[in-house]
Amino acid sequence: MRKSEYRKMFEAEPVYFWFIAKQGLVDRLLGRIALPKQAAILDLGCGTGNNLKRLEKFGFAVGLEYFPEPFSYCLMRGCRELVLSPGEVLPFAGEIFSLATSLDTIEHTRFPESMVREVFRTLKPGGYFLITAPAYPRLYSNHDYALGHRMRYPKKELDQLLRSAGFTIALKGNYFGGVFPLAALVKVWQKFFGSKTETIRYRLPFPVNQTLLALCRLETIIFPWFRLPFGTTLVFLCRKPQ
Repeated sequence: MRKSEYRKMFEAEPVYFWFIAKQGLVDRLLGRIALPKQAAILDLGCGTGNNLKRLEKFGFAVGLEYFPEPFSYCLMRGCRELVLSPGEVLPFAGEIFSLATSLDTIEHTRFPESMVREVFRTLKPGGYFLITAPAYPRLYSNHDYALGHRMRYPKKELDQLLRSAGFTIALKGNYFGGVFPLAALVKVWQKFFGSKTETIRYRLPFPVNQTLLALCRLETIIFPWFRLPFGTTLVFLCRKPQ
């Protein structure tokens, strides 16, 4: 991914509906699980630090990235606990984290099985793993290519990958179902006409952005109990057995 993309993300995360909605869902799901006080937390693929900063309210959060470029943005957010390492070989002892998050990271890795096994190894028994990934291989577009995505995941494949590492699945489903028809059309357009070197402009007219955000927030409210059968993002909340 080009270095300029990190700045685009950093600037878009506080205002663009997609980033706000996904972070809202993460906050909602993590707020429903019991974590020990000052829990050790790993944010795998922390990017510009948006999720990492919010994880600090749940405990002692460490961000891990494969590339150093986004660390400057993490520092701007006040995140200091940063580690440079590939996700497939985590530089941590076993059973030290109570929670690990991987938000749209696994699609970047060459060896997803190794990454998931490493997360399992470093989690304490009973620890949680929250992972999101782009859904539907047929929607792979030039936007995915520009982001460095190796693939988009079928739900069944990601489910099997997590279970084979030893996780139990507490919750799974698709997200962004409320805006799925529009998102799917955009993905099809990007497949044929989008740039392979630059991602979309994360800018929409204010009323449009707020309307899409409202739809996503409604989906966030009901997500723990009812999940739409479609949506461009896969969400899995997993647990390491006690």
